[in-house]
Amino acid sequence: MTNFEPANIKWWNKPLVKYNGQIVPAELAVLKCVLRPREFGVWMNSRGLKTAVVGFRDKYPRTIREPIPEMVSNTLNRLYKLTKLKNGCPDLVIWKDNGESMRLVEVKCPHWDRPTPEQNKFLKTAEHIGIGVSIFEWQFAVHSK
Repeated sequence: MTNFEPANIKWWNKPLVKYNGQIVPAELAVLKCVLRPREFGVWMNSRGLKTAVVGFRDKYPRTIREPIPEMVSNTLNRLYKLTKLKNGCPDLVIWKDNGESMRLVEVKCPHWDRPTPEQNKFLKTAEHIGIGVSIFEWQFAVHSK
């Protein structure tokens, strides 16, 4: 389990964390933690499959979105068709720069959040067709005085 320093503010009812001198949603901090060399990734904070979040402006909290590569978008569309779901895509979608592989990461703070049945079905189906999947657990750092 990874610990993040609390920022003690919320954005859209989501508690923010401090990470590398920035205040961001935990999903974006986790994205930076799990990216490997030659990988790119996004936070899928909405149902759209054309763009996703790559950053966050904390002065006036809003997301920075960029287009998702067609290979990634097509794979997510295929997963939605296979699962017959309208939601359930994991928080993070990560791919190699050459398009040879893709993986999915669901971000959870187990103190208040658990994967939904839809998320479990999506992850299981992705794994079945050869996409790497994982659940990344985090919590707020606790400091003793």
